[in-house]
Amino acid sequence: MEQRRRFIFRGNAAAFGGRIIRPKDIVLEAPGASSLPVTGGRSVARIPKTAFEDFFSVESASTFAEGRFDDARQLREKTLHRVNEDALTATTTVNADVTGLAVGRKPRLTIKHLHAALVARSALGSGEPAIQVGKKTAIDGVVIDGHRLRVELNIAPFQRCDTHAKLLTAADDPKFVKQSSGALFMQALHHGQPAPGTGRLFESSPGTLYTTIVKSMKWDGDPFPGASIEHNMVTIPELGRLFFGELLISRYERRLTMFRGALGSDSGGDISGGDVQDNGSWGV
Repeated sequence: MEQRRRFIFRGNAAAFGGRIIRPKDIVLEAPGASSLPVTGGRSVARIPKTAFEDFFSVESASTFAEGRFDDARQLREKTLHRVNEDALTATTTVNADVTGLAVGRKPRLTIKHLHAALVARSALGSGEPAIQVGKKTAIDGVVIDGHRLRVELNIAPFQRCDTHAKLLTAADDPKFVKQSSGALFMQALHHGQPAPGTGRLFESSPGTLYTTIVKSMKWDGDPFPGASIEHNMVTIPELGRLFFGELLISRYERRLTMFRGALGSDSGGDISGGDVQDNGSWGV
């Protein structure tokens, strides 16, 4: 049996998900999502208003995943066996769009709009795909019981450093560290210990960097009573810890989660909204 080198597409997008375990056990079942087969193509889902009692709801949502070879003429030549598949380049695009997300009873969090987007291009000589955060990525209209939270994003470091190798190299550049260390948690405490003067990258698991596209978060007016903000996380009494713009980066893939909640007090569980994953690799 002859096995020829081929490109294996991979891209996934989910509008929301998770599980609330108390006061009731509720699995957040999304009626649609997007996922690519190994041969690429396009996967689209549109989700109408969906609610899980009064604990979690969205007004509407959509997901999109597309994987395709960039040059149709070259692809035709490949089908005629005039060029090898690994002479082609491929692009995989994923996004998730969520409108009117609401969480909790009292207090209640509402988010007007979430949009997560990643664009991956097939690996060249390094073997690492180049994956950028999409320009339309957004978090708008975050409100907790009338208290508005402004979330400012900065996607520039993750467009410039679109491969894992580029990010590792940039982490040794003092100028880059000065400009972007907040996005990479390079000056954050780790197990209670301060970072060295040069900073250090923060691994959430071996080989996977924990980063954020959030530049800053601050209250637009009076803060929610007793709330605290740390990096890309805000802690709300009687609701839980809310994380925004989490980006996981490994050598071969990136995963962007626009909102994640670790709920506590009145309700308990883990939820998320606007989650996309993107890569693609050469194989047989």
